[in-house]
Amino acid sequence: MPAEVQNARHSMSPQHGSTVHLDQWVTPTIADERGYLRAGQVLEWMDVVGVVAAARHCRMPVVTASVDGMIMRDPIRVGERVTMTAALAHTSERSIGVSVSMTHGRPLDESARPTLDAYMSFVAVDENGVSERVPQFVPQAPAEVARFREGNLRREFRRKLAAGAKEVPVPAEGQAADRETALYIREFLKSFPRSVRFPWDRAERKAAQGRAGSYVHTIEPVRTGTLNFHGTLYGGTLMRWIESSASLSARAYLHGESARMVGLHGLTFLRSVRPNRFVHIQSVVVHTTGDSLTVLVQVQSEDPVEGEREETLRAFLTYAPAEAAAAPPPLVCSTDDERAIFDEVERRLALQRLVEPTSS
Repeated sequence: MPAEVQNARHSMSPQHGSTVHLDQWVTPTIADERGYLRAGQVLEWMDVVGVVAAARHCRMPVVTASVDGMIMRDPIRVGERVTMTAALAHTSERSIGVSVSMTHGRPLDESARPTLDAYMSFVAVDENGVSERVPQFVPQAPAEVARFREGNLRREFRRKLAAGAKEVPVPAEGQAADRETALYIREFLKSFPRSVRFPWDRAERKAAQGRAGSYVHTIEPVRTGTLNFHGTLYGGTLMRWIESSASLSARAYLHGESARMVGLHGLTFLRSVRPNRFVHIQSVVVHTTGDSLTVLVQVQSEDPVEGEREETLRAFLTYAPAEAAAAPPPLVCSTDDERAIFDEVERRLALQRLVEPTSS
């Protein structure tokens, strides 16, 4: 990009508090067999409003880097109206944080009910896909300051997780945390193994039927109709695909009982997916509590002609049984890798407990 153009972009004042609204009706075509809005559709909408909000702020094309957290409180029925809002939350030198919320309700309801809070990160890129510096956002209103602090917290979490932090205590359920401290998340980080083996192959899966029975492997072709403006796989489509796989894993673990998505913790886009490739989506249950279960999803893209395969995405999606009586069976970790993943989810859930009040 010519230097004068780049300098001109950065000299322009950012659009203060860039906000995007999306309004939709829930129709049967985007609902599941029980008449509830599919979570994968929600993820796709999130990507749309998030991209628009981030691009409006930096006035450059952006790509989705991660979904650091998402909470869905209630199922949404056919016939309800949903309103999704994406608001600029945080900036670093080369990334934009966007806070996404959603309300829902029927036409005659007096007020819409809040049902979703999420936080997404985007990176501005030039025409060659190289990351660009972005205009910095200075929060002013109290709500903007709260979102900015959450962005700092999540960015510090990602940085230390990537670097490998030491073993430290995890805040207990309901334990108060000091949001003002500059230590942020250092008090409950733990390193995540760089290379983790999962029971993907059939021989290993025979040894652990509870976990192994939740294993799902799907393959999707990357066609022209699924590409974004940059000529790579649209992030919203990929998120919809992974939710479909994860929901199948959750349902299998519950012996066929229905499950609804209640959270997403740590979705990271590792690299873009080029056209004319096949996407392998593998999911398995890796964590349970008394009322929820978390599925790890890994995505690889394959070029069958060249015979190469590369990891594209990793995410943790949390589900709750649709029926209260269908409590998830306890998960048994039989290897060090499985225990490491279980502990990783514990810390991501702790992070969500720490930041959730700022999203309300």
